[in-house]
Amino acid sequence: MTFSAIIVAAGSGSRAGGDKQWRTVGDKPLIRWSAQSLLAAGANPLVLVLAEGAQDRAREALAGLDGWIAVTGGATRADSVQAGLAVLEDDRPVLIHDAARPFL
Repeated sequence: MTFSAIIVAAGSGSRAGGDKQWRTVGDKPLIRWSAQSLLAAGANPLVLVLAEGAQDRAREALAGLDGWIAVTGGATRADSVQAGLAVLEDDRPVLIHDAARPFL
């Protein structure tokens, strides 16, 4: 089965001291763990929903990975999920995942 996936990563992470999706866990940024897993499972496309201005950080964190696109999130998690869904062009199943939970 083919599917699309969305990683919601537009939050500030303020409860964890900020920027948790970019922190290194093991040998890679937190967000990369989920991105690699979803891409390896066949997500196409993988949509990263990011805070405004975070695209450079995403490119750095996901260097060498193909098949992902980035969009800017909204004021709430629901708004961010809607932003991710808005760029999908078909009606395949969609997995929605939170960047702060990397070990899926």
